[in-house]
Amino acid sequence: MEKVDFATFHSRLRITGRLQLDTPLHIGAGGAPDVTEVVQSVVKDWARRPYIPGSSFKGALRAHLEAILRALDYELACVSIAKPETPGAVKGCLTLGDVDALKKELRDQSPAALSAALISKSCQMCRVFGSPWLASKVLFKDMPVAAETWFDRYQERSGVGIDRDTETAGDKLLYETEAVPAGTEFDFEMVVDNADEIEQGLILLGIAEVERGQMALGGARSRGLGWVKLRVDWTNVDKTYRVERASLRSYLASGKGESLADLDRRKELVGKFLAHSGGNHA
Repeated sequence: MEKVDFATFHSRLRITGRLQLDTPLHIGAGGAPDVTEVVQSVVKDWARRPYIPGSSFKGALRAHLEAILRALDYELACVSIAKPETPGAVKGCLTLGDVDALKKELRDQSPAALSAALISKSCQMCRVFGSPWLASKVLFKDMPVAAETWFDRYQERSGVGIDRDTETAGDKLLYETEAVPAGTEFDFEMVVDNADEIEQGLILLGIAEVERGQMALGGARSRGLGWVKLRVDWTNVDKTYRVERASLRSYLASGKGESLADLDRRKELVGKFLAHSGGNHA
């Protein structure tokens, strides 16, 4: 399989749609709450409307796909950062120490040689979703709330901390969790740059999982929050191919590439990834 970097425009996959909440959603705003408040607030835009950070969706999708990849072939998934050194342990991916060693080893060669080495030695997930030494090929826009589904109302769900010793409600541990109501929708857009067809198949597999409602977002998921379902406008999804192909000229002129409205074509790309994951993935 050919490895590509960002030095030359290679391909682009753009997917848009609507993300609907099947259950209420809580993505925390972070930071310390006001001393007069006991509510854990959701993240909001400047107009106090909820939105879904692209980083939150990307993290959830990557974690979901990591679990799938480990089931298919453990070495496809990233298990690096604290890579185990015990005999027989799964190799996983590069660590920061490995990257430093490669830089020293290839210091007299061209930057392209180092880039190729980093790509070839990185796991499938890092090649697509990025790492400290590789740029992500997947870009998610922050998702604004769809105006027609937003009625300026939040839910508040009560919770209480449990004392693990007494197995009873802890003293002064009552809190409220703010949540966006079920049925609210958000505008979804993602762009995948310079991914080959196998990597595009991996992305489409992840999108299919969200279409089926198999992924949750945000906090309090064990208590039922965060289940979402994606509706993709496949008639508006297009992709482009390699620079030497005439389709690139058409894309640059019109902004449109090969359509992915055909379900069989999407299945073909997912099939290429699945075939790859069951065989040689070097």
